[in-house]
Amino acid sequence: MCAFREWGSRRVVWIGLGLLIALAIAVALRAYFGTFLFAIFLYYATRPLYRLLDRRLEHPTATATITILAVVVPMVAVVGYAGFAALQELDRFLAASDLETYRSALEPYLSLARKGNVGRLREMAASDTGRSIASALRQGLPSVLGQLSAVAGFVVGVLVRVFLMLTFLFYLLRDDWKLGRWFADSVDHDDQVVSYLEAVDDDLETIFLSNLAVVGVAGAMAAVTYLVLNLVASGAVVGTPVLLAVLIGIGTLIPAVGMKIVYVPYGLYLVGLAIATSVPFWQPIAFFVLSFTIVDTVPDFFARSLLSARSGVHMGLVLLGYFLGTLAFGWYGLFLGPIVVVAAVHFAHRIFPDLASAALAD
Repeated sequence: MCAFREWGSRRVVWIGLGLLIALAIAVALRAYFGTFLFAIFLYYATRPLYRLLDRRLEHPTATATITILAVVVPMVAVVGYAGFAALQELDRFLAASDLETYRSALEPYLSLARKGNVGRLREMAASDTGRSIASALRQGLPSVLGQLSAVAGFVVGVLVRVFLMLTFLFYLLRDDWKLGRWFADSVDHDDQVVSYLEAVDDDLETIFLSNLAVVGVAGAMAAVTYLVLNLVASGAVVGTPVLLAVLIGIGTLIPAVGMKIVYVPYGLYLVGLAIATSVPFWQPIAFFVLSFTIVDTVPDFFARSLLSARSGVHMGLVLLGYFLGTLAFGWYGLFLGPIVVVAAVHFAHRIFPDLASAALAD
């Protein structure tokens, strides 16, 4: 009896220590939880490519690096370039309108897209308006340093999150089998637990890989469509067709609205040009028609059909997970929502019936 109590006390101590460790990890990851979830999404989306390459290279570290360089780095670079281009357009729009209040509020970020504060400071130093170089520096340096400090803080924050995301992704790709083997050994290879987690794992791969496929197919369809439209129109109806196509592909990840968040504002911009300039009205009309009928409908239909056929979770529940997850948790709910839905569906199918029958038997 005393031995039993002693073991029970030791178990309480170990459980308490485990909870403290889990709490410390949760506090450390709290500010970067969205980054971790994004890494999980990319892990499932790129895992088939990693395993395909690993069977040929048989070098996990090199394979993980190649996978990240082939898929993730180009995506991050495109999003970064698109953000820079968007800042340039926003700066020009605010400068030409009566929205100087918003322009001053966004000044630290808009300054990224301009000629650069260092160049402005150099012009001030070289000017021949009668002021000395020292006077120009005294007047310009404080404001320039303040703006550069704000910009540097923003850039460093983004780079930290990108670095953490790539680190999570690298080790998930390379060492996932170690994690799986450790957990299976820990639960003594219990069939119910292992089969539940394997089913969740397989469906998450199918769902997130399908999402990445939607991004690629939609981007390719948009690029071809807009390049052909520019060719037919004998002019640049779409000024940057490839960049717009990539943004449309990435926009498919956003629940409910999807790629419409990209091509609808751009189409309205073309309508504004047609009203204010001599651009013919058929160009924005053709852009809207082609975007809706070809770019929006075709990739989404085939990709969702693939998702419905291969996944063990109903497509409607997955879409509901995207939508409600985003509403409940914010932007990272885009990745957390499907995980919760898949875990809940397989719990209902595999675990709940046994629990219910055991409860009724008692």
